[in-house]
Amino acid sequence: MTTTHTTSACRIERTPSRCALEFAAFAWPARALHDPHWPSAPGAVRYNAQQRPALLHFAPGRWLAPDPSAEIRSLLEGAVQQAPGTVVDVTGKWDALMISGPRAHRLLACAISIEAVLVGRDCAAVTLFDCPATLARVQGEFALWVQSSYTTDFLHTAERFRASLEGIT
Repeated sequence: MTTTHTTSACRIERTPSRCALEFAAFAWPARALHDPHWPSAPGAVRYNAQQRPALLHFAPGRWLAPDPSAEIRSLLEGAVQQAPGTVVDVTGKWDALMISGPRAHRLLACAISIEAVLVGRDCAAVTLFDCPATLARVQGEFALWVQSSYTTDFLHTAERFRASLEGIT
């Protein structure tokens, strides 16, 4: 189910997710990860053909693969063989959201300094409106994975700030 909170200036869309996997390295840095397609730099993101995040290095020794393709699953299996670590099925842990529109940046700036957080990187683990999340840039928009138990509170708070920015009370 897709849920959308929208105005012309800012759109918050909850998008369905069928599966999510995480790779957790047992030691950091994970020097054994040598695949050139692996996003090894902190905050690096591997994008799919639609330019959506496919594999996000969101924290030291941690990668998120939302709705992984066969190619990403193969990369994850290779990582388990190359580096001490494990792949964990985290389906249900994260809820995927897209925040777009000309005021999307301003909405997120109510909680964090996006420039400071994403300087030199495409994604990061963050806390937005007291909710743990992973944030990534996507072609002028922001992809966000909020921990599921916080999603309702995140949407309520983000909508309150969005309405305030729009002059709606």
